[in-house]
Amino acid sequence: MTLSLYSGLIPNRRFLLFALAALACARSAHAQGAAGIISPAQKSVLASITGSELKGDLSFLASDALEGRYTPSSGLDVAAEFIASRFRAAGLKPGGGQDYFQVAHMVDRSMPKLPTPLTAQSKEGSFQAAPESMLLFNASQAGKIDRAPVVVFAAPDLDALNRADVAGKAVVVRQPSFEKMNQDEVVSAYQKMIAFTRQVNRANATVEIIATPQLVPSNGRLLTADAAAAKATPVVLVRNEHLTSWFDHPAEAHGWTLSLEIPAPQDRPAVVKNVIGILPGSEPSLKHTAVLLTAHYDHIGTTDTAGRMALTPKDVTEDHIYNGANDDGSGAVSVIAIARALANWKPRPKRSIVFMTFFGEERGELGSKFYGEHPVFPISDTVADINLEQIGRTDEIRDGKPAPQVNAASLTGFDYSDVTDYLVRAGKQLGISVFKDPEASDLYFTRSDNDALAQQGVPAHTICVAFDYPDYHGLGDEWQKIDYANMARVDRMIALALINLADSANAPHWNASNPKTAPFRQAQQKWKAGSPVVADQTAQ
Repeated sequence: MTLSLYSGLIPNRRFLLFALAALACARSAHAQGAAGIISPAQKSVLASITGSELKGDLSFLASDALEGRYTPSSGLDVAAEFIASRFRAAGLKPGGGQDYFQVAHMVDRSMPKLPTPLTAQSKEGSFQAAPESMLLFNASQAGKIDRAPVVVFAAPDLDALNRADVAGKAVVVRQPSFEKMNQDEVVSAYQKMIAFTRQVNRANATVEIIATPQLVPSNGRLLTADAAAAKATPVVLVRNEHLTSWFDHPAEAHGWTLSLEIPAPQDRPAVVKNVIGILPGSEPSLKHTAVLLTAHYDHIGTTDTAGRMALTPKDVTEDHIYNGANDDGSGAVSVIAIARALANWKPRPKRSIVFMTFFGEERGELGSKFYGEHPVFPISDTVADINLEQIGRTDEIRDGKPAPQVNAASLTGFDYSDVTDYLVRAGKQLGISVFKDPEASDLYFTRSDNDALAQQGVPAHTICVAFDYPDYHGLGDEWQKIDYANMARVDRMIALALINLADSANAPHWNASNPKTAPFRQAQQKWKAGSPVVADQTAQ
C-alpha cells in the first residue's frame, strides 16, 4: 500500500492506528446475481485455493532474489514474468499488447542535491537558505534562476493561483500542516497540493518553493510518464524561517526576488509492465463487459532505493531488502490463485473477468493510472474493480495493541457502492466477516490502486485484512510471517464475490446518497457523455 499520495511533498509518518470495529455488516443484500447456492463442483473449485499453493508462489515472489521488486528493477521484471507464467498455466487469454504485458515507457529521474544556496534579495536586505536545508523534488533540466519576482500563497489555493500572474515568477507556498488535520482533511490537503503543483507548471512559473517545517529524507528519484518528464517547473522544498514569515505578513514579500541554481536531473528510460490475463465471459450480451481483480506486485526495493518509504532504520539489521511479502506480494499471489481456480468454474461467468497486477503502486499508483488511460476493456464496459492489499498478515495492530484479524476483512469505501454487498454476502456464505472499519474505510479509499479506477468512474474498492501490522514497509515483512490458511479462506470469499459480480445482470452503482462519492459519480458521467478522464502519472 502506497505510503502517500505525493510522497515528496508530505511528512513521513506511520499509518494511523485504528479502533477495532466489532460490528459486522447488516446491510440488505440487494446485489444481483446467484442466490447463494454453491454446487459441489463449485465448492471443489473454491477449495482448490489452498494455503500451500499461496505459500509456494509467495515464497518466490517475496524472496531476496527479487530484491524488493522496486519500480523499475530487474527484480520487478522477473516478478512480471513469473506472474505471466502463472496466468499462462491457468489458460487465461493474454490481455496486454505484448502477450500478457501492458508495456509503459516512462522516465526514471534522479534528482541531485542543490549545489548552491537559495538567495532572496530586496531593497531591505537579503537572506539565504543553505543547500542542506533544501530538497530538489523535480526539474526537467538545468537552469539558473536569477532574481525571479516572488508571489506568495499562504496555502495551495488553486483559485487564488488561477487569478494570479505567475509566469516567470517564483511561487512560494506553505506546505499544509498535515499533522494538525483529521483524516479526511489530510486526504483533501494532499489532493489540493498535487493540483496546485500541476497548475504552477502549466502557468509557466520559474520555480515553485514549498516552505516546509522539516525536510523528509528522500532517495531523490521520480518516476514519470514521458510527456510529463518533458517540461517540469522546478519544485524545491525549503526549510527557512524568513520564508515562513511571509505567510503571516504577505506584504513583507513585496519586492523580493529569488535566485537559485538548478542542477540537471539524470533521466533513464524505464520500461515497466502491468500483467494482464483475461477469463472471457460466456454470455453474448455481457461478455464485452468486465469485472477486474487487481493487486500491485511492486514494493520499495532495498535500503538504497526505499528512501522515505521505508519505516525500518538502516542500522537496526544487516538485512537490506524490503521483501514486501504482505504489501503486496499477498495480493499478487491471491490474484494468481483466484485466477487459476476460476478458470475451472462451471458454468463460465457471464461477464469477462480481468486479472491484473500493477507496477508502481508504491511510487504513486502509476500502473493503475496507466491502465485507466489504456484499458483493455473500455472504462464504460468495466463494471467494477476489487483490489487486493495486505491479505496475508492477520497480526494487525489497532490502537497500539494486537488485534488479530482471523476470518475477517475490511473494505475501503464500504458505503460507496454496491460492490460491498457482493463481498458481504460471499463472506456470510463462507464464514468470513466483511466489516466496515469506521476509520480505515474512507481514509484508505484513495491510498491504493482502486483509486485510479474510481477516479475514472468505475466502482472500485480495496479489500484488506490488516491495515497496520508489525513490519509494515519494514525489512521484516517476509513470507514466513503470512497466515496462509486464513489468506486462502479470504481468497475463496473474494473468488465467490467475483463470480457473483460477473454473473450479475445489473452492474453495481455508486451510492448517490453518500456525498463522498460525488467526484466518482461525476467522472462516470463524463465518460458516459463521451469525455475522457485523465489521470496524473507522476510520482516518487
